Amino acid sequence: MRALVYLGPGRMELQDAPDPTPGPGEVVIASRASAICGSDLHGFRESSPRRVPPLVMGHETVGEVADVGEGVPAARIGERVVLKPIVSCGACAWCRSGAINRCATGRLVGRDLTGGFAERFVVPASAAVPFGGAVSDEVATLTEPLANALHVASRSVGNGDRVFVIGAGPIGVLMAKAAFLHGASRVLVTDPVPDRLRLAESQGAESVTGEDPGISVLEATDGEGADVVIDAAGYGSTWALGLRAVRTGGRIEEVGLGAGSGTVDFLAVLGKEVTITGSYAWGEDDFARAVQLLTDGALDPSGWITTMPLADGELAFQELVEGAGHFKVVLVP
Repeated sequence: MRALVYLGPGRMELQDAPDPTPGPGEVVIASRASAICGSDLHGFRESSPRRVPPLVMGHETVGEVADVGEGVPAARIGERVVLKPIVSCGACAWCRSGAINRCATGRLVGRDLTGGFAERFVVPASAAVPFGGAVSDEVATLTEPLANALHVASRSVGNGDRVFVIGAGPIGVLMAKAAFLHGASRVLVTDPVPDRLRLAESQGAESVTGEDPGISVLEATDGEGADVVIDAAGYGSTWALGLRAVRTGGRIEEVGLGAGSGTVDFLAVLGKEVTITGSYAWGEDDFARAVQLLTDGALDPSGWITTMPLADGELAFQELVEGAGHFKVVLVP
């Protein structure tokens, strides 16, 4: 079989690899579509201790069960599945509560284990979630990022809230959609790329432009600020923007991975009594709801997806880094 192997910053190569064999309780997934996540892109762009080469990335994957190991029903062979990429211990208090994203020993497919940018890969059977309905494989790859968005909105957005999303990449636009699903009355979105703002508007959001979007948010909220700010970019400048735009007593959700560290104005945090929460992945309920929403056709991602062959994977990553105009790239074998 073939696999797209990350060899170091800016380098990927399509290589031959042995066909995987499932162990007890495992399945082999034959990948049909695997999307490039922003975290994959971050790992490709610069050296990261979280993605150590040689590595096969890819955790937003849809495929079919090609083989099963001992203890897994043979009837699962041929089943269309979406990858649930967190492999947790299943026994700790967090796992028992469904918060598998907080498991201290949890691993991520495509980071710690061979991922979906391969023709076939092995995962525990529980990580291969059945996905029915008429939704295309390419749209079904949005399950995992949608689960991220639902995780944030479910704990931070309430009925009537005014939400400000910073960054209108795929995660940002999904955050806008999730905010409406959880009762937001308005969702304001800012991004320097006009085409991305149009995609956010297609989900019902309002674009915020100008030299200082924070001022625009204040003007749009009668000087009060947003009840909830979701930072899907994650840079020092967007941390500062969120603090300017949030209302007193409001909430900021930090989701973006733009910068690993930086300076935060804690006088503003204290003065406004703002709650800042980091967000990592999703819990069991979030993922299950994402599957259901996509199966039901609750998301219209028209204009989002560019499909490219796995063999052009390095080119796809390079074009995303260079800002070639793709919104969401899906690699297919």
